[in-house]
Amino acid sequence: MKQKIMRVILSHKKALTITISVLVLGIATLTTVLLYINHKSSSSSTVTYREYTVEKGDVTVGTTESGTVTLDEETVSFPVDVTIDKVLVKSGYQVKAGDTLVKLNQASIASGTADKKQKLAEAKTSLEQAIADQKTKLSSAKLAYEASLKKAANAYTQESLTKAEIQNNISNAQSTLNDAKTQLAKYQALQSSFAADNTKLTQLKQWRDDAKTQKTSFETQLSNYKDQYSKQLNTLSSLKSDMENKYTTWQKAKLLDNEDGEEAEYDDAKEAYNDYADQISSIVQGQKDLESKVSLYTAEYDNYSTAYDTFNETFTKKYGSTSTADALAEKVSSLQSQVKSAQYALEKAQKSQTGSLNDAEQTRQSSLNEGDNAATTYNLTVNQLAEAVINQQSTYDSLKAELDDINSAINGEGTLTAPCDGTIVSVSCSDGSSVKADDVIVTIAKTSDVSMSISLSEDDITNVQIGQQAQITLSAYDDETFDATVQSISASPARSGSASVSYTVTAKMTGKNTEQVFIGMSGELTLIQKQKKDVLYVPNQAITFENGVSSVLVKKQDGTSQKTTVTTGFSNGRYVEITSGLQEGETVLAESAVVK
Repeated sequence: MKQKIMRVILSHKKALTITISVLVLGIATLTTVLLYINHKSSSSSTVTYREYTVEKGDVTVGTTESGTVTLDEETVSFPVDVTIDKVLVKSGYQVKAGDTLVKLNQASIASGTADKKQKLAEAKTSLEQAIADQKTKLSSAKLAYEASLKKAANAYTQESLTKAEIQNNISNAQSTLNDAKTQLAKYQALQSSFAADNTKLTQLKQWRDDAKTQKTSFETQLSNYKDQYSKQLNTLSSLKSDMENKYTTWQKAKLLDNEDGEEAEYDDAKEAYNDYADQISSIVQGQKDLESKVSLYTAEYDNYSTAYDTFNETFTKKYGSTSTADALAEKVSSLQSQVKSAQYALEKAQKSQTGSLNDAEQTRQSSLNEGDNAATTYNLTVNQLAEAVINQQSTYDSLKAELDDINSAINGEGTLTAPCDGTIVSVSCSDGSSVKADDVIVTIAKTSDVSMSISLSEDDITNVQIGQQAQITLSAYDDETFDATVQSISASPARSGSASVSYTVTAKMTGKNTEQVFIGMSGELTLIQKQKKDVLYVPNQAITFENGVSSVLVKKQDGTSQKTTVTTGFSNGRYVEITSGLQEGETVLAESAVVK
């Protein structure tokens, strides 16, 4: 230990703190430097001595780092929406458990109880259900218990079935792969022929549409032409009709041998028709030409429509939902992925065959073990059902307690009190303000839960343990030391780098004199490695060691000094324990300098 302390001091890599806690007489007092003349020295030399009082207290070796104080906080809230009538505390107030913090508006409390009552009713229902489940599920648990025994009896049969299933899975995986490959080949072939088929279909559609366009165009032209020359064409049609009627009349007269000028009338009508036809022959020919075009493109449209419909039906049957290049490419890509997945599944099934067979054997063994442990499992279920009832009971009791608190606030003074001793950290409401259910109304820093955290190097962290004794000193209270114990050690580094790694260590004060300790106070935390409590001690430099014997120079009441043999104990490098030879309050001298 001494070697380690000296190494620390020389390297400056560790913080070494020597803490002296004086329990009886207080802090060691360094008296005025006195000059004593050594009678054995020559009259031309003087020795300077420093006086020290033999103290009683603690001699400590530990690691010290700076930190700031934190206090555990406790919040005060109310389980329903409420209005604050009066706030009786402010931030910084010191309170005792039971002190009144705020006064609540009782009317607002009463209006918020309906929801709590509903939840309490639901909790009661849940509790009754848990009790009912406890009864009914015990029967199921017993059946499961019996099933476990039966399962154990059938373990070997199940193992055989499982092994058969493993082989079946491999066969299915192979079949799935083959199907995927077949489908992929099919759609890859379709992908190869798609471009030509799609071009043909597109061309037929284009030809059909072009023929339809031409047909429609000439039909429109013919209609317009007939409208334009309707008078002439109607006249020609009328002359033709007259000619045909007179021809019919003449023929009838011939059959009856009763001709009486009917032929002449027919000849006149025919001549009139022919003469007018000659006059408008160009118009008639124009109509015939348009009618010829309409007939031509109608036939062409019908032919192309039939060809397109026939090929489109074939195309649709052939390509189905993949009737576009993108859809076909997506299908091929999907099938390629399926082939890869099926190939992987087959390989996985083949590779895991051995493991699966082992699993089957383990399952068989597990079933046998489960049968052996069935009683334990059944008992565990019984306990779990009982625990469920306990949990529901706890929920019901908690809600009932909240409702009781609400009713108490309604029937009593309607106040919220401090749940602990401490300091008011914050008040989040004011007179007349509304507060939501369970929102924090007052936050209290618990003076009974004071702690300090420090960063400790990786070299020192190995010497720290949970529950280890520690001491805290605060800048605000130089002359006071607070006992503490190590509460937590971080598992991960608080700070790391190429040069150093540190970890957070938190120690909690164990004493009761913490009422005047506030959040954020700065100070030092000493992690005690070794300590001798309530012992006599003097500075190391007061000890003289000669021929295996330790001695000190004691100042007597008459001002002279006397060499006294002492027995030493634990030393922290600065102070040393005295187990015999001195009494508390005596003054010892330590040589400071020799002046010529």
